[in-house]
Amino acid sequence: MSTQRAGRLTPTVGYLVHLLGAVMVLLSGIHVLVDREVLAVELVEASILLVFAAAVFFVGHRAVAERLPAADVYRILIVSLGLGAIVGLLGTLFLLLRGITAEPTGEAWFILFISWCLGTSSGALVGYYFTAVERERAELELQTKRLTILQRVLRHNIRNEVTVVRGLLDDLTDSTDSADRRRRLDTVDAHVNRVHRLSENVQLLSELWKHGETEVVDLGAVTREEVEAFRRACPEVSVETDLPDGVSVEASRHLHLAIRETFDNAAVHNPTDELSVEVSIDVDEGAGRATLEVVDDGSHVPEEELAVLTSDRELPLQHVTGLGLWVIYWVLDASGGRAEFENREPEGVAVRLRLPVA
Repeated sequence: MSTQRAGRLTPTVGYLVHLLGAVMVLLSGIHVLVDREVLAVELVEASILLVFAAAVFFVGHRAVAERLPAADVYRILIVSLGLGAIVGLLGTLFLLLRGITAEPTGEAWFILFISWCLGTSSGALVGYYFTAVERERAELELQTKRLTILQRVLRHNIRNEVTVVRGLLDDLTDSTDSADRRRRLDTVDAHVNRVHRLSENVQLLSELWKHGETEVVDLGAVTREEVEAFRRACPEVSVETDLPDGVSVEASRHLHLAIRETFDNAAVHNPTDELSVEVSIDVDEGAGRATLEVVDDGSHVPEEELAVLTSDRELPLQHVTGLGLWVIYWVLDASGGRAEFENREPEGVAVRLRLPVA
């Protein structure tokens, strides 16, 4: 239970707002009874007060239905009465100035009534929406705090468990001479590495959403660094590059991780001894965009995963395996660019990272 809900009382307090609406209904009735004009005119004027009363009754209804805390209801009343007093005072000053200048003023009481009702109803609406925004912000802060704690605990525990499992796998691998068992242990190790990588990507996305600032990045230099790292990690993969110098883009400081994911995604899902990758950068001066394209000749990305990326949300029966593609997507989104994924025929995937030129 949130701290906001824990302090909520019975809905009786919310009915205090209805009293303001009842006062306005009473004023409209007094106006009809006291005023000596044509009844139709009096009813039209009274209906104006009733409109203001309806606004106050709406706020009162929401206060009761949402079981607002007493403090929030009192805040709504204070804002409502305060604004009513201010607008009522302005109406009074208007009448005084008319009296000082000896200008005729008809229905002075009605002017006072409508001034107070206008201010009070406006204050009720402002107070209600102000408290609603405050409650939503408090709920959001609480949920953010909970998710941050959960993410930290999970990441810490996953890291510790992965370390233990890796140690056991190394011992088992060293203690067996069976080629078949070694292959199975290698499979287990690969899945453990994926779990660890998943937790690291969760941390990356958390930092990205908290700190989405951009900076000027040398796209060619960053890409060359990631290409060299990929070549060291997967020397059996054929990598061809066309990376011109002097291509500066406005991008997230995590851009290098998105580029790394494009290479890792190709290597993880394909036999590296049969894989080739082409990396190129193209600049469109007219559009003010630079495009980094990474093309491999491996297997396709499932169409349902591509559909999830383009719809920007995951469904229970339709989701992306892992977070690698989401890292690419969100880093490019934070950079003011976009990521495009295309299955090529007869095989292979093209990933295009489009970024604004600095």
